[in-house]
Amino acid sequence: MARRSLPKIDHLSAAELQTLIKRAEQRLAAKRDEAKAEFLAKMRKEAKALGLSLDDIVRPAKPARRKRADAGVKLKPKYIGPNGETYGGRGPTPAWLKKLEAKGHKREKYLAK
Repeated sequence: MARRSLPKIDHLSAAELQTLIKRAEQRLAAKRDEAKAEFLAKMRKEAKALGLSLDDIVRPAKPARRKRADAGVKLKPKYIGPNGETYGGRGPTPAWLKKLEAKGHKREKYLAK
């Protein structure tokens, strides 16, 4: 591949440079997409020659966290507020309990029996 010299850009205005940058980024993205498509086609062809599919070789990543075994299970209330509000103890602290704690009340006072 013959090496081409880059065009002189010193004379371009800021707006023209921005346009040039935008066009260059678009062209770069298109080139990368083309290269990716060529690579995947080549890999599929080689995998097929071995009697495999590309999915046999490249498996999706495992989820970062397992789902809780008791997710979605209704909990007994751990805390009961003065007006009958309930809180199971998981997730964000409810506003009613935060307000009571801000007034100086202890959380243990509202433990369900």
